[in-house]
Amino acid sequence: MYLFIFCSFAFFPTFCFAKSPEEIRSAFLYQMAKFIDFPEQKNKKTTRFCFYDITNGPGAVLYSNRTLKIRLKPIEIIEVKKSESLRELSQRCDITYIDETLEDDILSAWTDTMALSMVTVGESIEFLEGGGIASLVQEGSKIRLYINKQEVTQHNFKVLSRLLAVSKFYPN
Repeated sequence: MYLFIFCSFAFFPTFCFAKSPEEIRSAFLYQMAKFIDFPEQKNKKTTRFCFYDITNGPGAVLYSNRTLKIRLKPIEIIEVKKSESLRELSQRCDITYIDETLEDDILSAWTDTMALSMVTVGESIEFLEGGGIASLVQEGSKIRLYINKQEVTQHNFKVLSRLLAVSKFYPN
C-alpha cells in the first residue's frame, strides 16, 4: 500500500499539487505551438515564444524550461519591448504572449493590418475583440482557450483541427 502511494506521488505529481495560472498558461502556450503550422516551419531551427516579461508569468515558466522541444526542435524564449512594431515581432516571433495588463497598450499601437506569421495570445475576450488571435481566459478556477476565427483565417499560419477541437470560438 505504501509503495503504491509513493509511486503515485513520484510519477503523478500533477495530481498532487495545484498549478498556478501562470503554469497552466505556459503549458497551454507550449501545447498550442505543437498544433500550429507556421510558414517555413521545416526551415526553422527553433520555435520562438516572445514575452514582454520573462521574470514573471508564463514567460518565466517557459524560460525555466528551455529544454522543451516541439517537432524535435528546441524552443526559444525571447523578451521583447513594448516599442517593437507588429512587423518586427512577426519576423522574430512565432507566438507572442501579451498579459492582460498590457493588452490595451499593445493592441492600440498595432494599427498595421498586414497578414502575420505570428500568433498573438492574450488573456481576455477584449483582446480577441481588438484583433488578437487567441486568448487564455480564466473562467472561475479554469483557464479556457478561445480562438478568434475571423483573425485566424487572415494570417499566414495554419491552426490544426486538433487544436480547434479543444477551443471555444470568438465570435460564437
